[in-house]
Amino acid sequence: MTVISLPSRSDFDAVFESPDAKASNRDFLVLAKLNRSASTHRIGFVTSKKKLRRAVDRNRFRRVIREHVRSRWTSPYSDIVIIARQVPDNLKTPLFQDELTRAFTKLFKRLENIDA
Repeated sequence: MTVISLPSRSDFDAVFESPDAKASNRDFLVLAKLNRSASTHRIGFVTSKKKLRRAVDRNRFRRVIREHVRSRWTSPYSDIVIIARQVPDNLKTPLFQDELTRAFTKLFKRLENIDA
């Protein structure tokens, strides 16, 4: 399955204004809105220089999360915005994958309840 980027500001705003589901931990916040007309997940990131200073960290953060969503999650298709709160201490370890799995399991369970 492919994961594409949220293309416009209005798509980000739609997710921010009325998310259908939320999940978070100390490193990031995930907001999602169902997109019934889509055949893929669309994902956007808010990773500021203030929170993740180095470009390497910002890019790795995006890459790891995008790959996680691509490889593990199918429907319900949604628009997802991920807001970085700080550099994860364990970004390069399997522990971060466990945190992502917990957050996205919670998120997608809520979306499935709405979709049903």
